[in-house]
Amino acid sequence: MQLFSREVGSSERTVIILHGLYGVSDNWMTIANNLSEKFRVILPDQRNHGRSPHHPEHTYEALATDLLELIDEKGLQKVILVGHSMGGKTAMRFALDHSELVEHMVVIDIAPKDYSRFANYAEITANHDYMIDAMLSVDPTLMANRSEIDYAFKKLLPSKTLRQFLMKNIRRSTSGKYQWQLNLEALKTNLPEIMDGFSKDDRGSATVRSEVPSLFIKGGQSPYIKDEDSLIINRFFPKSQIVTIPNAGHWLHTEQPELFLKTLLYFLD
Repeated sequence: MQLFSREVGSSERTVIILHGLYGVSDNWMTIANNLSEKFRVILPDQRNHGRSPHHPEHTYEALATDLLELIDEKGLQKVILVGHSMGGKTAMRFALDHSELVEHMVVIDIAPKDYSRFANYAEITANHDYMIDAMLSVDPTLMANRSEIDYAFKKLLPSKTLRQFLMKNIRRSTSGKYQWQLNLEALKTNLPEIMDGFSKDDRGSATVRSEVPSLFIKGGQSPYIKDEDSLIINRFFPKSQIVTIPNAGHWLHTEQPELFLKTLLYFLD
């Protein structure tokens, strides 16, 4: 699948930034612009997101294959992968399958495990079905403006911050009507895979580990990476380290951008 991508900077070293679930490449432009002084930075929209094509399949194998096609299309020999949440799992799957193409990997606030099976993650995982159903219940094509769309969402999603984040996925079509850029039906169907992606195979065994130097960055206030997750992280990626960004949650790159950039550049330098 040919992904839509943005690009800034020019360098022999290339960073590819992979956004998370419901995200788009544009969410990462501020970070990319800061990195562009030292790196060529490519920001794709992953399948079923942003301006990239829609497809009923949304597995990490498919997302990693899309990434391989992008790397081939750009004629790249080695890349630095930076992935947040779902994008972090895409990066991990790619590093396991194509470690020879990865110089370094940075995974942001996600571990290679099944989040849907842990009761202590219910406050995170249980809401995704509801959020997708909420988006499916709002038809932007019937709305005259964004204020009207936001009003329709307000009863379903009281959090203004969450609504604003999700509404970044609404754009005008060529006919002038608002529409979702997300493939909501595919995301709903594949949600169990999106929340997992690693528990149903033998990856992490001695023969399928990745020796790519890896940095896992967790938010100090985020429950996504627990202390005990260092075991599964090190089993998959033995050349990894875990760093905590204090006073930050799951979206640590927006909550603590300066410290995040400092941490990222220290690792890559």
